[in-house]
Amino acid sequence: MSQSNQLTETDAMESSGPLRKYLVANDLQLLPENEILGQSLSLNSVISISSSFARLIQESRSHPGLRSISEIGVGLQGAVFEQVGECYVFKNEKPGNETLPSNLRHEYQMHCAVSDAFQYYSGTTSCWVQVPKTFELISRSKHHQFWNDIFPMIPSVYREYGDVVKMERILPLPKVVRRALLDHFYGSENQLDSTELDRALMNPANKHCLARVYLGRATGAIPREPVSLRNFPLYLKSMNSFVMDVEKLANEVGKAYAIMHWAACVNSDDVEFVLGTSIAQKKGSESEPLDFQHRELGLYLLDFGQCEEVDISQEPDVVYQAFKGTMVTGDNCLFIPNYRLTPSLFAAFKSGYSEAGGIILAERKLKDSFNIEDFIREYEVYAEDFL
Repeated sequence: MSQSNQLTETDAMESSGPLRKYLVANDLQLLPENEILGQSLSLNSVISISSSFARLIQESRSHPGLRSISEIGVGLQGAVFEQVGECYVFKNEKPGNETLPSNLRHEYQMHCAVSDAFQYYSGTTSCWVQVPKTFELISRSKHHQFWNDIFPMIPSVYREYGDVVKMERILPLPKVVRRALLDHFYGSENQLDSTELDRALMNPANKHCLARVYLGRATGAIPREPVSLRNFPLYLKSMNSFVMDVEKLANEVGKAYAIMHWAACVNSDDVEFVLGTSIAQKKGSESEPLDFQHRELGLYLLDFGQCEEVDISQEPDVVYQAFKGTMVTGDNCLFIPNYRLTPSLFAAFKSGYSEAGGIILAERKLKDSFNIEDFIREYEVYAEDFL
């Protein structure tokens, strides 16, 4: 019996989510890279893997000595770390960042607001986008027990006291997907030979691979020197070549923006949408041991450091400006489909936004104050000067 049969079709997600499609990594790797990526990077995919890393995670739960800490990401605010065997990561703020408006404490507040809104409205809006849960904000105080337990284990270059946020971890894309990305983007036209591709695949930094879904940009640069799979950019032309369901992705992104705007009351400035994975579990099996060998692909929303709260008790024109102003600036235009260049894709985004926004306004009794269709029309006119 294949590994994929360990989970059955009766494990389908609730009606608000996709019916799962089960894939086996050993079978996938026999396919051309385009087919691997097309099948794997689907919101209903569960990939059954067999990896030494997954086994190490399982073993670390009963052997604390295996729970090492490593850096899995570095940004403007600080570094992000994982501890083997744990389902959370922690972001340690770098010195000096606490004096900025976009400090880690501010990001934590915005993240909590968005996470709470998604927990409340994801079901009623049938939104599949996930927001990593926040667990706690830990003070930079050296006397906090967290520092006693963790500080000696952090890589020495990062051993600086700062505020820390613990949050749910987004697991990386499986090895079979990472190899397909390397083969597709770097293996053609003699860019890298097989030895160089293997070296890039085994680079520890490239194991922490999430993929940004750039629905608003047809093509663009990819990391070359060095080859990096962290926050890997998937542009629209590439996603279409993989036969990915980009209209479904656009629809879900539209719903996510509506939840941020009308439920969380956050302007969505500089947020990101990435493809990553989580542990696949049977419904109702929360008490069973976590199984890192079955990974479910999902679309995740993250990075709320630049977001600001919007007071929706203000006049509609003021609120509309706060929302549409951020939708056309920064990285938002990379994730929102271009309504002039890809009208059908923007229509999918618009449909998701309108549907979710209408549900939220009705539930919050705000339909007399705001009109979703009016807002979308204003956005289209406003965006003309930026697209």
